[in-house]
Amino acid sequence: MKALDRALNYLNTKPRSRAQVELYLRDRGFGDEEIDEAIEQLQEYRYIDDLSFARMHLELGFEKGRGMLRIRRELAEKGVDHDIVERAIAEMEDIPDEYEMALEIAENAAYSLLAGRELSELDYGEKQKLRRKIAGRLATRGYTGETAYSAAKKVIK
Repeated sequence: MKALDRALNYLNTKPRSRAQVELYLRDRGFGDEEIDEAIEQLQEYRYIDDLSFARMHLELGFEKGRGMLRIRRELAEKGVDHDIVERAIAEMEDIPDEYEMALEIAENAAYSLLAGRELSELDYGEKQKLRRKIAGRLATRGYTGETAYSAAKKVIK
């Protein structure tokens, strides 16, 4: 089965979602029947498991300091069903506190943005600019606006 071989080679480099494998095979010219057979076998042998994939992506995202919004968006872009993502989140034993993660990232960002200057040396406008930059960095990592602003505000106080 050529579709199965291609899918296995594709999966050999890194884990992928069911939707990613389907798209890959479709882009390589395989028909629906071949794709369905390959996907069925891959799921049977647990080469494809969207729940496990979502759990792994969540853990990796948290390790990289990503917020829940970004992790959810990335999984949606990879074709993982919303219900599977929510189930993976619910089954996680240790979900890090997002505010604490954001605060740590904000502190590191402030340190690097200050580049040796002291926070007390900044005037009000410079502090506001720094707060916006830090909140922006947090937003790009997938933290909510409220979390990003709160963490940036606490660091700049």
